Amino acid sequence: MITPAVLRSTAIAAALLLCAAAPDPATPLTPAQEHAAVDTAEKLIAKNYVLEDKRAVVAELRRREAAGRYAISNPAQFAQTLSDDLVEITQDRHMWFAYDPAGYRAALLPHDENHGDPLSAAAFARNNQGYEEMRILPGNIRYVNFTGFEWSGAPTASVIADVARFLHGGDAIVLDIGGNGGGAPEAVQALVSYFLPPDGRVLMTFHDGRSGKTNATHVLAALAGPRLTGIPLYVLISGNTGSAAEEFATHTRYFKLGTLVGSTTAGAANNNDVFPIAPYFLQSISYGRPVHPVSGTNWERVGVAPDIVAPRPLALATAEVAALTGLMANAAPERRAQYAWALVAAQAQLTPLKLDAEALGAYAGQYGVRKIWLEDGVLAYRREGREATPLTPLAPDLFALAGNADQRVQFRRAGGRVVGFDLTTADGARIPVDRSP
Repeated sequence: MITPAVLRSTAIAAALLLCAAAPDPATPLTPAQEHAAVDTAEKLIAKNYVLEDKRAVVAELRRREAAGRYAISNPAQFAQTLSDDLVEITQDRHMWFAYDPAGYRAALLPHDENHGDPLSAAAFARNNQGYEEMRILPGNIRYVNFTGFEWSGAPTASVIADVARFLHGGDAIVLDIGGNGGGAPEAVQALVSYFLPPDGRVLMTFHDGRSGKTNATHVLAALAGPRLTGIPLYVLISGNTGSAAEEFATHTRYFKLGTLVGSTTAGAANNNDVFPIAPYFLQSISYGRPVHPVSGTNWERVGVAPDIVAPRPLALATAEVAALTGLMANAAPERRAQYAWALVAAQAQLTPLKLDAEALGAYAGQYGVRKIWLEDGVLAYRREGREATPLTPLAPDLFALAGNADQRVQFRRAGGRVVGFDLTTADGARIPVDRSP
């Protein structure tokens, strides 16, 4: 997690995309530059790193430098070696060193206390403040994928309010932070406040090891969008979920906001600052630690474990199955049928039905004005005058029409032979179609 007054690591990545000047060529480092960069890194650690024995960290770096470990002229290789050593020595995921010419230049730009640097603000606007995808899944599950807890002040708050309005119309919510590496605590505060009552509770206390001071974030009382309490929430996490994204996962766990689905997160909790180091490097240094009011600790080195374990590629389908199953339990008959329809497709993603060419070929044939045939191992469906549509098996004799979540093909058999199909719809309608002689 990174304080608002300094350049954020997510902002650095964004700045790379927007810097007008081309990246500096990888000019070989001179021995003097190598030594100066390591010396500056050591001094910054001695001044700022307070969560471990900083003297031991500096002493180990100096020992390795004296042994010639950093006598590397290639700047990218030099930075990677030093970064690997920092992580190894401290076991701290926020301690890193990077070769980043564009990020280095961005770090030297003036920074606003609340909005960061102008390059980052522009990048955040282009990717919708990190909220990059919103979809309505079958069963009216509202899905949002966001890749970074970015913060530009009012512009970010406005986007989060729009996201809340989208989510408010859902029967259940899936928030995907499986690829979210973190960002700003203000962005976490702004989002998580929508899932809590306006009771002003402490969200997180931040301890600054340099000054000895603490500050805390609280649930926001006034929000521009609707609160989302009472809507079933599922949060997708993975080993690539880090830092501020792990804070959101921690709130989900300890404030009982919803269900975590996926795999254990990265385990990077400490607060960090990012410093420019000549001639074109960036160094991240942990200076403090967050403490959650419920657990009395944080997720450093241990991560946040899921409630439902699922590999990343299947996490969304797993969450859909859990959400739809939960919704069906108390739904009225009509709504329950809609959830059951959606559940079939979600379960098929988890356990796909694989049919060989012979099994698929049994469905091929003419069905009045409709034709079904096998092409390149895929079953295709077409009605006269319309485009062909691939058919995907969901269950024995049941197929989904690609791109159409509201219609399916349910084949009928007699004596083991396919004799027709019913074109079924999500609302229960059924159109029988017989196979042509």
